[in-house]
Amino acid sequence: MKKILLTGVAMCCLASCGISLGTKVDADKFLITGRVTNVPDSTEILVLQEVDSRLLETVMKDTIVNGMFTFSDTTSCVKKFMLCSDDEGFPNNWLEVWVAPGEEVKISGENKLICVWKAESDVPEQLEVNAFQNCAGSLLEEYTQMEVKEADWFRKMDSGAESREVCWKEVNALREKSWPMMRALFKKEIDYMQTAPIGRVWLERLEMYAKMVPSKEFMPYSKELKALYARLPEELKQRREARIARQYLYPSGAVKVGDLMADADLYDIEGRTHRLAEFKGKYILLDFWTQGCGPCIASLPEIEEISEAYADSLVVVSISLDPEKAWKDYVKEKRLSGHQWNELAELNSGLAMCYQVKGYPSYVLVAPDGRVKAMWGGYGKGSLWRRMKELIGEAGE
Repeated sequence: MKKILLTGVAMCCLASCGISLGTKVDADKFLITGRVTNVPDSTEILVLQEVDSRLLETVMKDTIVNGMFTFSDTTSCVKKFMLCSDDEGFPNNWLEVWVAPGEEVKISGENKLICVWKAESDVPEQLEVNAFQNCAGSLLEEYTQMEVKEADWFRKMDSGAESREVCWKEVNALREKSWPMMRALFKKEIDYMQTAPIGRVWLERLEMYAKMVPSKEFMPYSKELKALYARLPEELKQRREARIARQYLYPSGAVKVGDLMADADLYDIEGRTHRLAEFKGKYILLDFWTQGCGPCIASLPEIEEISEAYADSLVVVSISLDPEKAWKDYVKEKRLSGHQWNELAELNSGLAMCYQVKGYPSYVLVAPDGRVKAMWGGYGKGSLWRRMKELIGEAGE
């Protein structure tokens, strides 16, 4: 399928041509029609699509007019989209929508809580998604309301309307209430999966939850997930989602602080092979990142400053988790300097797994003797400078 980028103007043209709920859909097209209330006109709805399991890109946009929005394009297969909005009052989450050739999906909602909007169609994967949504019950709406408050605080921080300190204080206070609700939602779905039919969405949920297992704060249900994996017949255990899930549920070779560093073949954008061992005798800062992560991108100037300031004692190795083409294109477009490497692993089974990367960006500091000195995640302006001063000392010392 060609890459889609339909503007709001184009979508309005489609609407003006008479596309509405119940319209017959051509055999080589899909149609998404939305009718919502209590959502202001001019609200922009985005449609995201997975490039792979690590990247999302915006492929369509439309603006709500008279409570309605519309998306349509050609497709030759069943495909998953995520509907979301960056506007104030929306959660930092999405509604999962599956499309198929010749099928219409009807979206309905009564507020800005897009995660609890209803998507109706005969696409089997959509029916599966809806069953998951139903098993969450009222807890999904309650949790999404908390997500909206958190997302709005991040919007204030990004716009400069409030300081980082104030925003993070409010976000952390919200998370004390919302994270127990989040874990309860996970448990509801995991319990449902014990008896639910195993379909495409079921497998994706297993992969998603298994990836959270390294962070017990998020996912304390590894025993239950292992039981779900055991439900799979042998032929389904060969599916990509199941293989990734197994690697997270039964990890091997995990590295901890104090252990010798894990190493692997890494590739630069010219295809040359490198190893971390090239820099033994200096501090090595590993920066695991992806271009789909806002804090990762925000950290790039500070990474470059630190690389220059500590050049005598430290080497920064930026390890992208993006697919090869997207990674190479981004490095060239942004003219990123330094050691820009990628393991190009087929699955999430490489160094990110060894270093128990739970989110992005994630950092690992290796001491000159080759042992792991520290591991941490997340970025805020100035945080890397503070870490380097704590762990290595002032630059030039």
